[in-house]
Amino acid sequence: MTETTETPEITGEETAATATADAEQASVKAEAKTRREPLLKHFVGYWHYGVILTYMSLALSICGICFAAAYGGPRRDDIAAFFLLLAGLCDAFDGMVAKTRKHRSDNDKLFGMNIDSLSDMVSFGIAPIMVGVAMGMTRWYYCIVYVFFALCGLVRLAYYDVSEVNRLKDPTSTRRDSYEGLPITNVSLALPVFYLVATLFDIHPEWIGLNAENIIIYKSIIMMTCYLLCGFLFVFKFKMFKARVRGLIITVVTITVLVVGLALIRYYVFGVVLFEPLTTFAATGI
Repeated sequence: MTETTETPEITGEETAATATADAEQASVKAEAKTRREPLLKHFVGYWHYGVILTYMSLALSICGICFAAAYGGPRRDDIAAFFLLLAGLCDAFDGMVAKTRKHRSDNDKLFGMNIDSLSDMVSFGIAPIMVGVAMGMTRWYYCIVYVFFALCGLVRLAYYDVSEVNRLKDPTSTRRDSYEGLPITNVSLALPVFYLVATLFDIHPEWIGLNAENIIIYKSIIMMTCYLLCGFLFVFKFKMFKARVRGLIITVVTITVLVVGLALIRYYVFGVVLFEPLTTFAATGI
């Protein structure tokens, strides 16, 4: 004989009771979620820890811009370059922090991508220019190079956003393993190195046949090379490998060693102090 399993008949009352229970359970979950949501839900934006490093990167860059614009005293190109390096370090790991949030919505991803690009334009498009301005490169022809650098960075960011949106829409797409062109954030690593080289002879310009008045010639050649080269690589199509966690750590350690090494050489060999004491506010300052 073959056993048969009888399916219990579900009545209308049981169906209604189940629907009511589900509705009550959903209501309880919604209420609990509402209690957990912070006060920031009443403000525009997506507020969560996933973008905290992006905000820190922007804050550091703005601090650098302020010091480059004579915040509290003379223009401080050294502090501006240092803040730019710190901003780049924060930006290097913001994507990894964002991905630690589980169940991210499409809006969360798009918000993070857009806020990152907007922040990058300020942090790595404007702040580097302010370093050059603070160094004294303020004649009209320098402006041409600054505009070229900023426009290339802007095009690079917009192109990346379009390609990333298309990649997210493609259900067969995989993790990005390379970039087209040089990501704009890399200027935060390149510019401090160029800056340290450009300021090697601030104390002894006679070592390269210059004097204190025309040392800006040497500085401008080094720094304009940095802006032009980075700007060109922003928009030039070539495949650049995207580093994972280990690669990022190796890159950060390498650049840190290089920067610290150059700073020590500047101090012990050329006598150039990296960070001079901040000038106090003038008595008439607000």
